[in-house]
Amino acid sequence: MKLRKWIAALLAGAMCATMLAGCGGFTPINAEKEDETYQGEIMLILPKKDEYLSYLQHAAQASAEARGCELNVVDCNEDQDKEIEYVTAAVNEGAPVIIIALADNTRAQDVIDAAGDVPVVFVNRTPADLSVLDDTHVYIGSNEDECGAYQGKALVDYLKAEGKSSIHYLMFNGNEGQDSTTKRTAGVLKALKDAGITATAAAEPVDCEYDRTKAMNEMSRMLAEDVDMENVDAIISNNDAMACGVIEALNQNKVLYEDIAIVGVDGTNSGIQAVANGEMLATVYQNATGQASAAVQAAINLANGKSFAEGISYDADEDNASIIWVPFELITADNVSDYE
Repeated sequence: MKLRKWIAALLAGAMCATMLAGCGGFTPINAEKEDETYQGEIMLILPKKDEYLSYLQHAAQASAEARGCELNVVDCNEDQDKEIEYVTAAVNEGAPVIIIALADNTRAQDVIDAAGDVPVVFVNRTPADLSVLDDTHVYIGSNEDECGAYQGKALVDYLKAEGKSSIHYLMFNGNEGQDSTTKRTAGVLKALKDAGITATAAAEPVDCEYDRTKAMNEMSRMLAEDVDMENVDAIISNNDAMACGVIEALNQNKVLYEDIAIVGVDGTNSGIQAVANGEMLATVYQNATGQASAAVQAAINLANGKSFAEGISYDADEDNASIIWVPFELITADNVSDYE
């Protein structure tokens, strides 16, 4: 495909207009060729390809293929300026619509400005300013206000069964300042407080950028600095990758943790397996397939001049019709078999 050659040029740094001028344009959605209808090509721009976003990518590609079109993917290594370059280049190539997960959720307006008249489907990472959304600039994702509350519910149920009303915890945060990080951390601590459980940090919270290796290294550092693990009741992680990194560090250092409640987010394969194995108390499933499928459907709808929500089964936000929420789901030992 000509677009694949264009993507290869982007990844090689060939961003100038003169180079782009030599590439073929996007295939229009629902174009006619030799009396055959086909869906054409859609662009997905990711901030990076971690475990969860890789799930999202593969689910989006499968969803696009099932709808008769091809999804082409680039990532910007968490560089929002590069994402803007990709948006500009895609528009110059005639992209009918762009799906994008923001590297910096405070810069959604910059993406919209770069896209011009081209519709934009934001996915997974919520724009910080929701007022930028409208009929052709929409958001598909899961409501981060609910995520920490689910973690908190799992912890509250466990701790009350253990007869504990005062605990010490370790907190492993994602990217500092990112909406998901802030809301997940605040949400779980609020749920504990609302349930009458006094939660005190056993060590300073650490920012691990949603990265498994960084979390593993931070846990190993804490152990080397003699954090009292016998005084730790819970380990709270903003995602499964970091939770699994913590577990790996504990195993490597031969630390027993069967009495420590570990919770994560995303419902990745490794997180689900850790719940099934009894290593984690719970994870909060973030439905990558649901987000991806809805984003692809929204993109096709917008490219065809239809309402973005047509054919999408998930509910719109009560206060903002430009948002579709794909619900979070709590996974514990009681229901983990449903997700394996």
